Amino acid sequence: MTAIKKKARRPQLGPMERARRQAGYIRLLAFLVAATMLVVGMKLGLYPQIYLLAIAALLAYPLVAQSVLVMLYRQEQSSKSLHNLLMQLDAMVIGAACALLDFALVPSLVLLIIVHANAVSSGGLKPWLLNLLMTGLGALLGGWAMGFKVLPADQTPTLLSVISLIGLGVYVGASSAFAHLQARYLKQAQQVVHRQQKQAAEMSRKLAKYLPPQVWGSIFSGKRDAKLETRRKKLTVFFSDIKGFSAISEELPLNTLTRMLNTYLSEMTRIALRHGGTIDKFIGDAVMVFFGDPKSEGTKEDAMRCVAMAIEMQEQMKLLRQRWKREGIEHKLEIRIGINTGYATVGNFGTDSRMDYTILGTDVNLASRLESACRPGGVLISETTHKLVSDRIQCRAIGDIQVKGFNRPIPVYEAQAMKRNAGAQSRYVSVETSGFGIHMDLERIRNFDKNRILKALARSATELKQDKPVALDFEAEGFALHLQSSKLKTSERSKIIDMMGKAARKVQNQVRI
Repeated sequence: MTAIKKKARRPQLGPMERARRQAGYIRLLAFLVAATMLVVGMKLGLYPQIYLLAIAALLAYPLVAQSVLVMLYRQEQSSKSLHNLLMQLDAMVIGAACALLDFALVPSLVLLIIVHANAVSSGGLKPWLLNLLMTGLGALLGGWAMGFKVLPADQTPTLLSVISLIGLGVYVGASSAFAHLQARYLKQAQQVVHRQQKQAAEMSRKLAKYLPPQVWGSIFSGKRDAKLETRRKKLTVFFSDIKGFSAISEELPLNTLTRMLNTYLSEMTRIALRHGGTIDKFIGDAVMVFFGDPKSEGTKEDAMRCVAMAIEMQEQMKLLRQRWKREGIEHKLEIRIGINTGYATVGNFGTDSRMDYTILGTDVNLASRLESACRPGGVLISETTHKLVSDRIQCRAIGDIQVKGFNRPIPVYEAQAMKRNAGAQSRYVSVETSGFGIHMDLERIRNFDKNRILKALARSATELKQDKPVALDFEAEGFALHLQSSKLKTSERSKIIDMMGKAARKVQNQVRI
């Protein structure tokens, strides 16, 4: 059988290479117009046969110059400087061509229009002024060589003028077509760049989910490099986990477990980011956060933000438990939190191909041990952290505890609430009993939810007073209300109505529209 040879395809040229080739064709056309004028002049008997050498030179020059230009491009020479140099050489050659034409008025003007229009459009004012100088120099050199002959305008043959004008028209048309193609290539290049930018932005958004926002932001802004480096800094370290999560995970269906865990981690992440924490990692249900790197507000403020974050997380768990209860998850999920402030090694650990931004040190281990020793629903802090936050956080001394890996007893405290939230102005309201539950975080309630919340409280209280059956589950950002009148004890109805009234007054007074 005869083998069928497929014709090899030529490699596709990029937009920039096509534009360079077309620019070379336009340059060749300019010198072709000049050569045509000399040919017509020779046919009319104006110029001697020796001008054939000049015509050959006019046609060879742009080809040789273009070949040299391509070679220099491949050697990665500056394209702008090469273009400017070539433009000035073109002007000098055209000036010499005007001298060859005996400075005939119309042909010379046509050549000057061609070369200077190109200089203005592609170079600007300064290159054009230099272009004028180089044209004059070429005309002087050519005129000196030819004896400065001048063909009067009234002696210029009409045919030569007409051919010159036709050449100008062809050149202008070709230049316009070239400009149109350049605009199209530019548009195509912009579309390619836009697609690449969009792909890069989409990829960076996806990758950002695997990095703390502070680290991602510092890398993409150029403030930090992705290389193996560490440093010692004073940090406040946070650990939390869900009590008995392993046992719960064996009892819940997979979809329910996944939805519950993702909801929990989403809420904890949102709170951590709002307080400025750097989320180190999730280990199942455990969360590790630290304050003080890559951004720090000072050791005292970092510790304050960390403890405030922990208190808010415990309050948010009350809202989540009520939500999960409505979804059929009866387990009382509670978290334990441990916090310590001390020096740690922070930075990128690993290899050049795979690294992890994390922290190491004894004080990091202590925070983890405090979390293990904490009671469910509590926030256990070390003495170092307590000294930094005691002026703004209500704390209760627990005493000394013995933790694994430390020879000496560790004094610990339980962080309970922000001092500014004590008393009637407390931002948190949390009450739960059989058939009733209300949980509020007044600083998280959005102003456009205020009227909805007030209406839900008023309607529920009114119907409860009138002994109407009430079954309500209402939730908004920072607010959750559960009421099932059939499960309420008669002795508690008036207390619950009073609680809803107080909650409504807090919302009315402390949530601003």
